[in-house]
Amino acid sequence: MKENAKRLKKDLFIVDTGDTHDGNGLSDVTSPTGQVTQPMLQKIPYDILAIVDEITENVYNEFVPHWNGRYLSSNVYFKDMNNNKTVPLGNKYTYFEGEFGTRVLAFGFLFDFTGNGDNSLVHTVEDEVLEPWFTQALTSQTPDIIALTGHTGIRFNEFNAALKAIRQHYPYIPIAVLGGHLHVRDFAIYDGWAAGIASGRYLESIGFFSIDHGYNATDALPSNLTFHRRYLDQNRKAYIYHSTQGKEKDFDTLLGKEITKNITYWRSELGIAQALGCVPQDYYLSSVETTSNSSLFTLTTRDVLPNIVADPNRPYPAHIIVNSGMLRYDIYQGNFTLDNVYQISPFVDHFMYIPEVPYDAAAKVLDRLNNDDSASNYRRKRTIRADRGQQPVMSYQGVVHRTEAPLTPGYTTTDDLGSDGDDTKHSVIPYYDAKAFVGTSIPTADSSLSSIDLVFVDFIAPIVQSVVLDLTGTNYAVEPTYGNPNITSSTMWISFAEKFWSESC
Repeated sequence: MKENAKRLKKDLFIVDTGDTHDGNGLSDVTSPTGQVTQPMLQKIPYDILAIVDEITENVYNEFVPHWNGRYLSSNVYFKDMNNNKTVPLGNKYTYFEGEFGTRVLAFGFLFDFTGNGDNSLVHTVEDEVLEPWFTQALTSQTPDIIALTGHTGIRFNEFNAALKAIRQHYPYIPIAVLGGHLHVRDFAIYDGWAAGIASGRYLESIGFFSIDHGYNATDALPSNLTFHRRYLDQNRKAYIYHSTQGKEKDFDTLLGKEITKNITYWRSELGIAQALGCVPQDYYLSSVETTSNSSLFTLTTRDVLPNIVADPNRPYPAHIIVNSGMLRYDIYQGNFTLDNVYQISPFVDHFMYIPEVPYDAAAKVLDRLNNDDSASNYRRKRTIRADRGQQPVMSYQGVVHRTEAPLTPGYTTTDDLGSDGDDTKHSVIPYYDAKAFVGTSIPTADSSLSSIDLVFVDFIAPIVQSVVLDLTGTNYAVEPTYGNPNITSSTMWISFAEKFWSESC
């Protein structure tokens, strides 16, 4: 596609807006994560990469330096343990000129993330844009366009704060916002000269965003810009259509074949494609009601947590609560592999508990969590929820919509430009939202049951402890390990598959 743009004498820039690992066995099974996948990603000709919420030391030491200033972290800092200094994880901004003269000033912001580790620091965007460096970046360059990138929802306040700060210096300059994190296709128009795109999730989707303009900084009031966007299903057929005019023989490159060979080799070498068991039916994350027997949430709360996490040696029964964002993808009938484990639950969350919580109080915790104003923060940090009524896509290979083939289920997007942005037409997948927190059934009350163990993952410990304090008036201590310490939100699926799905397909 870059070669096509070059023939047209147009600048085409490739931008990554985050989530380069966490969610796939190929990246997550290694220690450190990304050990195999990051060298492959370095072969992609990215022009800009934005900071993600997976802040690790090997990203700072190995991945960031490769990009020579194009890896942006405008509001994220790394605590270098070697010299005890806090430094920007990547560059705060970059300024460059495309082959055909387009001058780009780019920033990269992470949303106001509070779940980061001790080795990193995230400033709010509202505070960061008040720092002298931001004004200096805006006033010392002469861009044709500003790219505001980041692992942030395009309708989040963070991007609005940055846009407002930029408009104080450039009232009418074209601004292209390229966001992520919410895992949806979306396009937002902020004013006549600024718009933003979110390109989907999990590399199922590629976003294309272009602007027609004749911007001139001397114009008192330039005409509104014309925005274009397209959402491409990430598959070979769509790429061939757009890059080689449908000629498959012209599509493969030596580099592409090399990466394919590496992926095949490492999937075998790391054992991520080896079957752990056989799934008897499909389980869906959001395309059936959460109470359905085909819901991944039902499977988790009714079968996995009670049978794998609950500790039978404890004198009190367990009520187990997790955040719904812990679960990330569907499970399909057939072989269940280590790769699937990382796809559905990539986070290594450990189980903690508050022992002997009064039954009446414990029975109210889940409802109280889902009605707590703070609950939205836990969905926002680890969300796969669609906004604006868009539908997450299942992993179906679509057909480019210029054919008359029957529609397959997939993305059906409506955004600020309408409903014509999907490059491949799909039939609608039903979408059912889940509450921020889900849990096992509360143990049945009887005269002998006055207390239960309240069990939860460490990620949600602060809000659970706060709710229990509010309900009981007692500041209960949290025990750091519940049951088998080797069972986490990820490994519980391995144990469940080996115990309950052990037959071969």
